[in-house]
Amino acid sequence: MANALLNIVQKELKEMFRDPRLLIGMILVPLLIFPVMGSAIRVSMEATEASVTSVSAGFMSRDASDGNGTMAVYSYLEASGIHLRNTSADNLSAALEECRKNGINILIEIPSNFTECIANGSSARVKLYQMLRNYGIGEGAESSVVLSAIDRFNEYIISARLVSIFPDAKPDELLHPVVIEANSVISGEVKEVSPALVITTIMSTSMAMPVVIMILLLMAGQLAATSVAMEKEQKTLEVLLTMPINRMYLLIGKISGVIVLSIIATASYILGFTYYMSTLTSTTGVESARIDLETLGIVPDFQGYFLMLASLFLAFLAVLSLSVLLGAYTKDVRSAQALLGVLYIPILIPTLILMMTPLEILPPGMQVMIYAIPFSYPILATKALYTHEYALLYAGIIYQLVFTFVVLYIASKFFASEKILTAKIELKKKKVMVED
Repeated sequence: MANALLNIVQKELKEMFRDPRLLIGMILVPLLIFPVMGSAIRVSMEATEASVTSVSAGFMSRDASDGNGTMAVYSYLEASGIHLRNTSADNLSAALEECRKNGINILIEIPSNFTECIANGSSARVKLYQMLRNYGIGEGAESSVVLSAIDRFNEYIISARLVSIFPDAKPDELLHPVVIEANSVISGEVKEVSPALVITTIMSTSMAMPVVIMILLLMAGQLAATSVAMEKEQKTLEVLLTMPINRMYLLIGKISGVIVLSIIATASYILGFTYYMSTLTSTTGVESARIDLETLGIVPDFQGYFLMLASLFLAFLAVLSLSVLLGAYTKDVRSAQALLGVLYIPILIPTLILMMTPLEILPPGMQVMIYAIPFSYPILATKALYTHEYALLYAGIIYQLVFTFVVLYIASKFFASEKILTAKIELKKKKVMVED
């Protein structure tokens, strides 16, 4: 009997791998598309960064005073890495035309009373003009560099004014009279690290897990339903049922074959997506903002991993059994894929909600709904890896065991009967009769 079950599993795997749509769409494409996307984004980001390393701007001063105000802002912007080019034009249109001819996209206009306003402690209105050509992110980055430099110049002026009032004080302390030192309390111990940084690090490391679990469950369900529907569409299920094999083995064989292929396909998604995320973090510098969670004592233990894998396996069995039942009620692959949308809803809802929101702050009615969905517990297990609160997971695994047993029992009874050949739900479009 063991050989019969093994033969069924091998048959399922061979049929799936012979289908080029599954091999290319679920395994090869993720391995290729994510690296290509990541490389394209990295090239574009590097090109954008290179374009803002040397920003040039036109400088038109209407300030007739020879005071330090205009010269101070000019030298400050130059020191910030912005290459300024004085314009000889006496009006805005001529200045913009001069910048255009010189290949400069930004013009800074200093008002006539700039030095007077700065000296009197009031504010001066500096105007920035940018000639937009391609409306891309690079153009926005150029103006952002200039605006950031002017913001720093504002802080410089403020500190100079304050120092004139408090000559013995430090400029940084005058600008920031209250300094907040945020600390985290983890398992009763005070850690000298910002709570926001801890939360950001945990979210960045754990947010990918629910996405992978969701992809795994959706992919497994689609494969299982498609496999049964394909057998019915090609009339091979009738031949398979006439063979002297326990029909329970047919159910287990189909589920086992889908498990193997889903694991391979998910591994390809993980590899491709990991490369994609690494390209983003390398270009945005996100990794520098992370901290070592192990030094804070926030480390997943064996019990957490075991409960996560157990709840994932039970959710896996439940979704496969439900998918086999849905596939058995359709007559072809297209109908199976359409009917499978019903199963996507209870998988997507808890994943999208629990990725961003803790369960305990949800309304009571929504909490009950999350508890009732057996596919919620693998997502909850990923959160418990860091909180080490496992009581809910043990209760959830018991619930999953009961739910999965009931679904498997119904599926086995269905496979043992002749309804598997006759049961059918057809999704037909309404025909509209038009009379002349």
